[in-house]
Amino acid sequence: MKKILAVALSLVMLLAVSVPAFAVDIAKDGGTGEALVKTSTQNEDGEEAAGFTVSIPAENIIPWDSTETDFTYHITSQLAPAKAVSVEVKDADEVNQMTDVNGLTLPYWITNATATMTGPIVTDQACIFTINVDSTDGWDKAPVSEYSDTLLFTASIVDA
Repeated sequence: MKKILAVALSLVMLLAVSVPAFAVDIAKDGGTGEALVKTSTQNEDGEEAAGFTVSIPAENIIPWDSTETDFTYHITSQLAPAKAVSVEVKDADEVNQMTDVNGLTLPYWITNATATMTGPIVTDQACIFTINVDSTDGWDKAPVSEYSDTLLFTASIVDA
């Protein structure tokens, strides 16, 4: 009995979907009517239209002996009102040291590691973060070599 009732209710629901809805019927010459036109927050493929792009450089070069080196990434967004893009830059393994092929290390830290774009619409906004290497505890104690580390960029939509 339950199965029959479930099938019957499913058929009724399917038939209800096919009934077109009309806002106004105009039945006389010169009559008028109103209809609402509105946008959707989804694109033609049914995906959410709001989004952002963070363009980061693949490689960032620090000159030897530089204590502060600025790097730039770019944010473009089109979001809902009262929303913003927040980007955080950090050392991927959270050790804050670069290593070379021999396992030698060079400590560093990042300043301006977090940026939040406050507008829902941002067009190619440049954001700057800085890699800092101390001269005394970093450069002066490190043999000349090519040190590297991986930076992790995390982007998210937040309330503005």
